[in-house]
Amino acid sequence: MSRKLTALLLAMLILVGAMGLKTVVAAHSDGAVMMANGSAPYPPPSRNGSAPYPPPSVSTK
Repeated sequence: MSRKLTALLLAMLILVGAMGLKTVVAAHSDGAVMMANGSAPYPPPSRNGSAPYPPPSVSTK
């Protein structure tokens, strides 16, 4: 039982340290919030689903 409690205590200390480090880094940042898409507008919906866009067709006459 002592090993399990020691492992739990160690995991909790690591998590508390990580959260403290995150708080310190956030306190010293310039206040900019990172977002997944940044400030760019959302792209138009694709009719191709999640597949990549097909290459453009080349017409030969």
